[in-house]
Amino acid sequence: MRWFFSPQLPGQVETEVTQRDQFSNDEVELSETIIREAIQNSLDAAADDPPKVHVSIRMQTTKDGLDKSFLAGILDEQLVHARAADLDLSEVPFDSPSALLIEDFGTKGLTGCVSSKDNDNFSDFWRRHGKSHKTGKSRGRWGLGKLVYSATSQVGVFFGLTLRDGDSMPHLMGQTVLKLRQVDSYEYPPHAFFAHVENEGDRLKEFPVPGKDQDEVDTFIQQFGVQRSPGQNGLSIIIPFPNPNFHIGAMIGTAIANYFYPIITKQLTLRFDHLEVNSSNVRELAYEHAKDKFADIDALFDFIEEAYKLEDKEIQEMRPSWLDDGRLDEEDFEPEVLDSIRTRYVEGQLVSLRLPITLKQKNGNQVSTYFSIFLKKPTALNKGIDLYVRGGLTLPGEEKFRDRKALGAMIADDDEICSFLGYAENAAHTKWVGSAEKLKQRYKSPNKPIQAIKQSLVQLYDLLSEEIEEVDEQALRNFFWVDEPEADGPSQKKPKKTPIPIPPEHKPRPRHFSISKIEGGFSVVTPKDANTENYPQTVKIEVAYDVGAGNPFKKYSPHDFKLGQGGNLKIALTKGTGKIVSRAENTMLVEVESPPFGLHVTGFDDNRDVKIKLTKEG
Repeated sequence: MRWFFSPQLPGQVETEVTQRDQFSNDEVELSETIIREAIQNSLDAAADDPPKVHVSIRMQTTKDGLDKSFLAGILDEQLVHARAADLDLSEVPFDSPSALLIEDFGTKGLTGCVSSKDNDNFSDFWRRHGKSHKTGKSRGRWGLGKLVYSATSQVGVFFGLTLRDGDSMPHLMGQTVLKLRQVDSYEYPPHAFFAHVENEGDRLKEFPVPGKDQDEVDTFIQQFGVQRSPGQNGLSIIIPFPNPNFHIGAMIGTAIANYFYPIITKQLTLRFDHLEVNSSNVRELAYEHAKDKFADIDALFDFIEEAYKLEDKEIQEMRPSWLDDGRLDEEDFEPEVLDSIRTRYVEGQLVSLRLPITLKQKNGNQVSTYFSIFLKKPTALNKGIDLYVRGGLTLPGEEKFRDRKALGAMIADDDEICSFLGYAENAAHTKWVGSAEKLKQRYKSPNKPIQAIKQSLVQLYDLLSEEIEEVDEQALRNFFWVDEPEADGPSQKKPKKTPIPIPPEHKPRPRHFSISKIEGGFSVVTPKDANTENYPQTVKIEVAYDVGAGNPFKKYSPHDFKLGQGGNLKIALTKGTGKIVSRAENTMLVEVESPPFGLHVTGFDDNRDVKIKLTKEG
């Protein structure tokens, strides 16, 4: 085996690799990405359903038998290209080399033909960039994730060894990804292989394939301490000279934070050097290695375990029509079902819904699928936590609860919904994007169901929390309202009160409306104990972004937002009988016939604080 560098043909367009920033940026660090990518790929390749995957992550050093002369020999030619690509090698510890090993077990390995291209995993992994054939529960779609392996290496190199059913020996290859460069007057593209080369010398037929020399492969396995034995299918990734900031201890916390769901649900076990992480000790290890990544470890893990153990018959099945208006609200429930759910929520019990959904594909097919949401309000919770899980992969960029003090989870594990959501994910697999190109290529009008899925958990919380009239001063610190005066006419100066021994009992004036913070805006609702004799009412609602000084309502600008025609806000009557009489700029008149009544206004800038003023008209 040797390095195979194929020069760029004169007529080919030069293409630089620019996607590395998608895996190391302000939202996600490279050390987190490699853990997410490696474990994600292993779960994708699970041999069983549900998966029973084991991933081992450890360092191999000279103390473990890694010979620096062996590593120097296989990297010698590659380093010439690395220097030509302006890769900084000044701090690479060539005299004390190390390698990061990531090995999975209980998987199928890289399936497919190794000697020619096909649409299977081996070709997708080694021979394609920016293209993937993953579907269903497979957690990757972009075909870019393996870039993180070469980016993790200080010399831009990684090796892969896979064993599959029917293989007589493991298949070993390597890859380097460097900038466009010139060596000996020839220009070279980014990708090159460490491999055996078939049809060498024929520029149109040269083809890198795995090594064929058993002794050569065995030496490689021995030097890097690969733990795979005959019959143990899977993939081993070897990254020489890994980023010096990578430490096994930090990786433990990252792995638990990102994959605690499949660990708790016994789909995944991990080993870091000699430490195993499994369902029986993940809680204890979370306290030790990931306490800064969780607000309430015990409450969260109890919640996940309870939701996982629910039987299908215990989950409330919703009507398919819930999606007609693009949101989950009171109209989607039978009255007795909603009463039961409200009671469970108030009592701190787990609420669970299964939401059916029909997806329209571009080929004309309609696919019926579903996802589930779970909600619970423990008695003591420091901070709201909401999880969004597709096929075992959590997407941290979808978290929305913030001041909503409850535990929530949106779980997608049916193949069809997993496939749909997978195409909506960004390259780092941290959030869903309704306008994603891969999604629009395959589905008709996908943004509506994507937004409904993303918001369903928050909408269920808001629906139930409105009923129990929670008062959270911190959550509502940006809102205030003004009630109508007791009587018309100028205010009277009140005489000084004469102290009396026993003050009369104070009864607070009944509030006719309540304002609450919701995702992207606010809601106006009638209280649970509202007296129907106080209605109908017409109220004026004024809205403005907060300002540093002065009256925010006087400083409103139409450039901020518009409640009226041409604005970008969404105004919806969510329950009860009422109508919007008029709306213009930052003011609207709403006529409320009787309670219960609910109004949602959303679409505000998440980075601005919103002020709301409500007064009675007439």
